[in-house]
Amino acid sequence: MAAAATAAVSVLALTGCGGGSDATADPEAAGAPVVAVFTASYATPAVKTGVDMFEEQATEKGWQVSVSDSANDYNKLNAQLQDAISRDVDAIVMGYTSQEKTSLGVSAANDAGIPVFAIDAGVEPYKPYALNVTSDNTQLATASAQAIIDANPDGGDVLIVGWDSHPGIRLRTDVATELFEKNGFNVAANHQIQSPGAAQEEALSFVQDYLQSHPGEQAPVGVWAGFDAAGFGAVQAVESAGAEGVAVASMNGDDFAIAEIAKGGPFIATVLQDWPAIIGKVVDAMDIYFKDGTLPATNHVEIEGTPITEANANEF
Repeated sequence: MAAAATAAVSVLALTGCGGGSDATADPEAAGAPVVAVFTASYATPAVKTGVDMFEEQATEKGWQVSVSDSANDYNKLNAQLQDAISRDVDAIVMGYTSQEKTSLGVSAANDAGIPVFAIDAGVEPYKPYALNVTSDNTQLATASAQAIIDANPDGGDVLIVGWDSHPGIRLRTDVATELFEKNGFNVAANHQIQSPGAAQEEALSFVQDYLQSHPGEQAPVGVWAGFDAAGFGAVQAVESAGAEGVAVASMNGDDFAIAEIAKGGPFIATVLQDWPAIIGKVVDAMDIYFKDGTLPATNHVEIEGTPITEANANEF
């Protein structure tokens, strides 16, 4: 399996640095920690932001870092993990992945004595992880859904655009759906993204089709999306259809979403995930481990996000 993984592994970036010329020439030989980072969705803006931020901070510390993306192919990702284990890396980082779909590779890393750290890769404590630092997905979903509820005190139909393959977004969808129903809204349709790299186009098509078949007063009062790329696609559909009074909210706090919210219009809210805090906690924990072998006492940490509306969008 390791041999097959070697052929399958897709490396986006490989960087090494160190304190002197010898370390720079061969970081691994000079004793620099070797870290393998894995993600299944590097094409999505929030994932790219977090992975790039980790890589930058890690290489500044002199670690030798490789980043591999499987483009949502978890069989390939588990093979990539096996390859990293065969190379005897010092640590593995799971970026925005599913615990269920990576259990094979993560368990193999545990068996090999390689600690597995995680960024936004699960919504509850998971024993095979040394540490997972994630956004508080319940808080993100509540804040974004509440924006649509507040904009429509009389209730109405809402559309949901989620992505069940990502555990955090799956939880967000459940939380938002429950909150809408509790406040008298009807979830008229629920679309699950198939390809995160094409989320904008998928959401645009879904909402566009719905608006065409539900014109005028039949249109929903809101579209809730589990992440900003899907939210932006929904906004494009609403504007293209000329639909009035359709509020769109999502989360992540991507730059393009904040810029759109600042304009006024259908996109009324997002929630900025605190990537500097999330990535910083992972890097700090790994730094301690590399220095003295100590792993975190708590292996699951959740960080709240910051709601962004037209009122404060220009501050970001």
